[in-house]
Amino acid sequence: MKKIRFVDTTLRDGNQSLWDATGLTTGMILSVATDMDRAGFKAIDFISSIHMGVSVKYHKENPFEKIRLAARAMPHTPLSFGTTGRRFIGFVRSPDSIVELVLKTVAANGIRRVWLIDAAHDIEVISKNARMAKQAGIEEFVVALSYSISPVHTDAYYAGKAREIAACSDVDTVYLKDQGGLLTPDRVRELVPVIRGAIGEKPLEIHTHCSAGLGPQVYLEAIRQGIDVLHTAIPPLADGTSQPSIFEIVEGLSALECETDVVVEALKRVSEQLYAVAEKEGRTPGKPAAYDAAYYEHQVPGGMVSTLKRQLGEAGMEHRLPEVIEEIKLVRKELGYPIMVTPLSQFVGTQAAMNIISGKRYKIVPDGIIQYVLGYFGESPAPIAPDVLDKVHSLEKTKKMMQEEFPQPTIEEIRKASGIGPDVSDEEFLLRYSLKENEVEAMLAAGPINPEYAC
Repeated sequence: MKKIRFVDTTLRDGNQSLWDATGLTTGMILSVATDMDRAGFKAIDFISSIHMGVSVKYHKENPFEKIRLAARAMPHTPLSFGTTGRRFIGFVRSPDSIVELVLKTVAANGIRRVWLIDAAHDIEVISKNARMAKQAGIEEFVVALSYSISPVHTDAYYAGKAREIAACSDVDTVYLKDQGGLLTPDRVRELVPVIRGAIGEKPLEIHTHCSAGLGPQVYLEAIRQGIDVLHTAIPPLADGTSQPSIFEIVEGLSALECETDVVVEALKRVSEQLYAVAEKEGRTPGKPAAYDAAYYEHQVPGGMVSTLKRQLGEAGMEHRLPEVIEEIKLVRKELGYPIMVTPLSQFVGTQAAMNIISGKRYKIVPDGIIQYVLGYFGESPAPIAPDVLDKVHSLEKTKKMMQEEFPQPTIEEIRKASGIGPDVSDEEFLLRYSLKENEVEAMLAAGPINPEYAC
């Protein structure tokens, strides 16, 4: 029988998609770590730069200490770190020296697998990050082939990008990443053979969200098309805008004449503990979503929906979310159909929100949009609308950026310029470089992470 393996997304993407990335502290994670380590996962999708920022800002926890504690508690299962390869924590592009130091530091603290998502599928960025990750000691480097729907994101587009990615010797694995939950069984039937033919013998995984209600059906069709590694989550952090529940997928394997090594009893204990966390902390469990055709138009990723709600709610404007979603559709088209994935989805969402809140489109243009237009995050898939291009290029900030090359200082030069001397550890330096001083000081004042959590 064909064996199906699983990458667990509960702690990272499930938490981000359903609990706006703020839902799980280190103590909560450690309370389920032993059972998760026994469950038989290929890997655990553990943390990303967004989650590292959340650890500091919301939980007053050192994210590098968080990685160390989790890696010790789950020694048999590789923990993964997600990156765009162009930035760290914030949405501002970082020099290569910072990206390289991040990879070295997370590897030193116990990360064994790195996945990279570059919305432009820029092979130069991908190859550079793959090489740096391998030099840092990362065991498996995984590249996301981000799925999108637009006039330019065709089978030929994905075949060409997949072929380029697979040709990089430092790339170990490719995964089809459906961050918007846009795949359908029919589309999987068409696209997976195209990608498989382009990447040759390299492993192919799949990652989807249940946002449009089709996640489980997409996975069952992916298995039929030869994919044997699926990204799933454990309830209550499955379904909704998260990944399909591993219980549902495992239950359906026998009908496909497949088997798995995952230990269901261990997964049930994890689920019970996380439901207890949800009840104590007032968090809403994910629920199966009904089919929603709207997702195929706005293409907002699952994790971003909850973040948009939180951000608008903090401004007292959560009731305007439907207007922002409608504006996102238009902004994305005007910007040349960027794939709606970090950081470009945040750029598009922020511009759309500013257009709605200000009452005048592009009255305010955030730095991220300017950088995108100037190519800081790769070329736009399609030409940017001329009127938007003219508006952005007329800004004084844009003119200034155009006169400057993107700087590539060394770590020593950055430390000197920022006043963060050599006596500060690499971990603290990276946090101080990326976050506000008061946020880092508050984290340090809170002391070591409390590893205990009782429901």
